[in-house]
Amino acid sequence: MRCYGLMIPGSETTRFYQSPLKPDPNPILRVKTVSRIPIGSFKTKATINAKVGAELGQMSFYELLGITESGTLPEIKQAYKQLARKYHPDVSPPGRVEEYTRRFIRVQEAYETLSDPRMREIYDRDMAKGLHLAFSARRRYPYQNDEVLF
Repeated sequence: MRCYGLMIPGSETTRFYQSPLKPDPNPILRVKTVSRIPIGSFKTKATINAKVGAELGQMSFYELLGITESGTLPEIKQAYKQLARKYHPDVSPPGRVEEYTRRFIRVQEAYETLSDPRMREIYDRDMAKGLHLAFSARRRYPYQNDEVLF
């Protein structure tokens, strides 16, 4: 048995895919402007983001994770998991998503650096020399011999 469409006797032969409405010859276009964010809040967000960036940039990875420089790998993992749960962008308050994302990225970078023995050794050596560089920049330019750099 085949069904080609439903049709009520005495009705028009319009199919379900044909539009019964005809376009209006005189359409009126209305644009509704909605401002969801007050203009003043941009300045506030910029100030908060600048403060957070300055705070995080001055902290060492050890201070950021809240561990000592002689911290073991399990201590590093535990501190990372705790901070990752706290600052993950998915659990951030609606007004602080950017701040939490920046903190989460910084915590992630600290964990990746301190959990790898080779990277941790390089980081500790740089900190002893007083160098506090953006460590993620090094990944872009891999060197064969780290001693050549300093």
